[in-house]
Amino acid sequence: MAISIPFADRDLAIEIPQNRLLGVLQPGKSQPLDQGVAISGAARQPSAGPSLRDFARPGEPVLVIVNDATRPTPTAAMLEALWDDICDWDLSFLVATGTHRAPSQAELGQMFGSFWSQLENRVSIHDASDEAGLAHLGITSAGTEIFLNRRAVAAGKILALGSVEPHYFAGYTGGRKIVLPGISGRSTIEQNHKLALELAARALVLEGNPVHGDMDEALGFLLSRPGLDLFAVQAVLDRDGGIYHVTAGPARAAFARAVPRVDELFALPAPQRADIVIAVMTPPLDIDFYQSQKGIENGQLILNDGGILIIVSACRAGIGNDRFLRLMRQCGSPSQVISEATGGYRLGYHKAARLARVAQRAQIWAVVGVEAETVRSAFMRPFAHLQEAVNEALDTKPDGQAWLLMDAGSVVPVLRS
Repeated sequence: MAISIPFADRDLAIEIPQNRLLGVLQPGKSQPLDQGVAISGAARQPSAGPSLRDFARPGEPVLVIVNDATRPTPTAAMLEALWDDICDWDLSFLVATGTHRAPSQAELGQMFGSFWSQLENRVSIHDASDEAGLAHLGITSAGTEIFLNRRAVAAGKILALGSVEPHYFAGYTGGRKIVLPGISGRSTIEQNHKLALELAARALVLEGNPVHGDMDEALGFLLSRPGLDLFAVQAVLDRDGGIYHVTAGPARAAFARAVPRVDELFALPAPQRADIVIAVMTPPLDIDFYQSQKGIENGQLILNDGGILIIVSACRAGIGNDRFLRLMRQCGSPSQVISEATGGYRLGYHKAARLARVAQRAQIWAVVGVEAETVRSAFMRPFAHLQEAVNEALDTKPDGQAWLLMDAGSVVPVLRS
């Protein structure tokens, strides 16, 4: 069976015998929507509270918080659809980067689209390391010190534009994540992400998820500021980046209404595990080696112990945040990585520990756009060609079958009998 796999600016053609392929898991594609109508309609009929056009008065200052370029949020389309309702406000913008690098001028232009030239002087970029730009709001029940961007804390009105997708340890992106990690200080993000070492922190799970609970408390600290009001617009996107659903209104309500619509597209039933899983990363999560770990996390959910997981990612920007790699390079085994990450946690170590857990029970092979030595340092085996990796996997597991997991950074297989 011939299959085309997207990789950077080209497609990789592979052959897998029909009788060896359990199936192709990929997110659903929605019926085409008029995205402008869907976005503006949700904002004018929110889940609760006033509509967006009644959220602020003409001339009133409103801070608009948007995601950075690593997220698929259609910020430009949202602004276009909402512009008639917000254009007479005194708008300023804050890009929620978390600990990511600041977006380039080209990325900002892409994010804001045709609005960039007129908004450029109103846009600031969150810097998690700028302690002077942070305000302390309190301590969560998990012990996380909440430091948030001062501009957001001082705002009277906030419009948050985001999108909701599955997330491998927070349950889902969106909602509270635009606050933590989006506009949080580095130490806050580090303390929160340490909770990702706990087994209860996993995709599609909110109840009992320590990371989500901590993030929601951080959102609560912000919302409790006297005089502060926040209106959220949350998009759910299909596999092609098209609008599937939009929710709007108070932050928690809009997020809660988006979650089941995400499950409709990305929580895909799989009747059984397989000895081979081919996990394919697609934009924007194929941007670097750091983000590609999410495909391994989702792919291993349907992988047998002792199986082979092949991660496929262009890694267009190289390695990305390399702190997890630095830890893995200094450790001689996956078990040592887990021990070091748990005993002396630093931001990024959760990624190393979670990779190491997979490496303890399975083989990880990689067709990625980074050097072979980098791959080996992460306890993975590098391959230059995908067909070569597939052929060897099929030979290594002669009685085994394979799953092909497309958009592996977002799709979460759910085992169901």
